[in-house]
Amino acid sequence: MDSLPFIASYMHRPTRKKAGMSSLSINLITNFTDDVLERILGGMCIAENIYPRITRVPYKQYALAFKNAKSSIYGSKSDISYIFFDASPYRHSEFADPSHGKEILAEIEAYVASVRGIVVVSLCTLPYHGPYGRFFSEEPLFHALSEFNAGIRSLAERTHSVYVFDTHKVLSQVGEMHARDLRSHHAFDMPFTTDFLALLAHEWLSYARALLGRSRKCIVLDLDNTLWGGVLGEEGPLGISLGSDYPGLSYQNFQRALLSFYNRGVILAVNSKNNEAEVEEVFRSNLHMILKREHFAALRVNWSDKSANIKSLAKELNIGLDSMVFIDDSPLERARMREEAPQVLTPEWTTEPEQYVKDLFGLAVFDQLSLTSEDRKRGVQYVEEKKRKEVQHASRSADEYLARLNITMRILEGEDVDIARVAQLTQKTNQFNLTTKRYSQAVIQDLIKKGSLVYTAEVADTFGGYGVVLLAIVTCKKKEAVLDTFLMSCRVMGRDVERAFFEYLVTQLHAKGTETLRASYLRTAKNEPAALFLPGEGMKPKGGRGDYVLAVSDFCKKLVIRTKRSPVAIMD
Repeated sequence: MDSLPFIASYMHRPTRKKAGMSSLSINLITNFTDDVLERILGGMCIAENIYPRITRVPYKQYALAFKNAKSSIYGSKSDISYIFFDASPYRHSEFADPSHGKEILAEIEAYVASVRGIVVVSLCTLPYHGPYGRFFSEEPLFHALSEFNAGIRSLAERTHSVYVFDTHKVLSQVGEMHARDLRSHHAFDMPFTTDFLALLAHEWLSYARALLGRSRKCIVLDLDNTLWGGVLGEEGPLGISLGSDYPGLSYQNFQRALLSFYNRGVILAVNSKNNEAEVEEVFRSNLHMILKREHFAALRVNWSDKSANIKSLAKELNIGLDSMVFIDDSPLERARMREEAPQVLTPEWTTEPEQYVKDLFGLAVFDQLSLTSEDRKRGVQYVEEKKRKEVQHASRSADEYLARLNITMRILEGEDVDIARVAQLTQKTNQFNLTTKRYSQAVIQDLIKKGSLVYTAEVADTFGGYGVVLLAIVTCKKKEAVLDTFLMSCRVMGRDVERAFFEYLVTQLHAKGTETLRASYLRTAKNEPAALFLPGEGMKPKGGRGDYVLAVSDFCKKLVIRTKRSPVAIMD
């Protein structure tokens, strides 16, 4: 990588936050001079419309920062802390002493318990070059760093807010000889090249995107010379290039890679200028296809403009355009997509099919802080959704449609909730989300520990389960409660489940002696679907713009005599 043109755009960042930017508080803790790393990381945040407030621990004072973690100066209120220590075989390091590593591990654990956000700890790079030659694993420094890295992994296993980043991923891309700057290391204690630091910051940013709900959810694919080789209209369903020989093998491997994304919860869709009947015949009769028709949540196979198609797909899938990635071998189609639907990520795409898998993996935009059982079920859930739409089209009214679904809801609270799923819902839900507050697993646990009420709802119907799709977080003060978070996954919008969930929540608060419920709607660019929910449930405007209040007792009395109730059945 040529560092100068790559780095130049990231080395300067504005000092003021622009309208529409998300704020992110970052604490940077290293044991070397990290000015360049801070500037690159900050610049990359700005490039993604994230305004970073970065705190750097003073040079070589990381131990002091850990001991004073509760101070806001050292990042107690940071959304993300990045910790990275270097121990080089080319210069003496304090981490060569195993006791130092054990001491720092204990201090990191204490630090983690004191900060509110997530903590990303990067593994120390291991010294494969040194005096022991090919017996590198026998070297004391190698032993000490291996033990330190094992301690980091152990900490992450027992602490929800700690995430381990394997620095060797970046080192393998750059190569050790290009990652280290030995002169700068000895002269200024700046051990790494800008190439290495740029890739490190790029990888670190994936945690920020996930925390801010910036992850992509859907891959939209062209077909001819993208999913298979050749033009279907010319080659026919059995003549397209797929199989054990080149280039067909390359397209098969690309499909295998896409199937892996599907299995981890990424939605697949098709946007192709083709004859629909011929495409269906490919899925039905071409035995070399790895991906089957059921792997695709939606198809647009026609001769319409692809930017119009992708907007239609987004509406059908009930996701934003900024959740989508469009892959097409045609530069003309890519250029038009960027012009007509700039929110969609449309990467440059090679004409060499053997590069497709590498380029797909290189996108690195499907970021998540955790991989839950809900993610693995998503592909099946979209198949079930198709069946629901068939029922919807056959129903004479919305009420009849909901009645035919036989929707049920199971509600959990407190320690019974799935913490990983709760955190993920706050991080990924944008449309029906009253406040769009983003929380890590550690923060959710801390809220429960401090007395906040956390409720989740798992929804199912005749065709299958939606999973855990609703969340409410309530803080209580004497006889007043505040609705901190109320959200619903987009895949159950239009099914009246949010109303049933809210009614259950208010009745539970009433049973606990709550007299008043306060809530707010904080408008964002994406949460317009939630704008009318609070007044629609009878909450009255109060105080500032977007603030509402509800008399709990009056609400419950009206609920008893209400003639039209929610069609959702709440299960024990």
